[in-house]
Amino acid sequence: MAVFIVESDIPELTPDFMRLIPEHMQVVQRLFAEEKIIMYAVSEDRTRWWCHIEAEDEVEVMEILGQMPIMPYLRPKIHDLMFYNTAEIGLPKISLN
Repeated sequence: MAVFIVESDIPELTPDFMRLIPEHMQVVQRLFAEEKIIMYAVSEDRTRWWCHIEAEDEVEVMEILGQMPIMPYLRPKIHDLMFYNTAEIGLPKISLN
């Protein structure tokens, strides 16, 4: 599996866009649970969006993004990362072995 960073500007927050946010966040939470998304962020001024996606290739990234209700409003740029490191913050994952 590879890690991709996806970024996009966020357009003006119209009422139609805002109506999609609750459903969009449900999809994002499901994708986190499925470990497809490993990071999701929006700038404080709500003009920029990023997420890190774990996938086999760009085609799979597009399939994952296609599940997100706000995607028709965004123009995502996908970048394949050579490597991805992060510090473990919070509680460690529990192993039941």
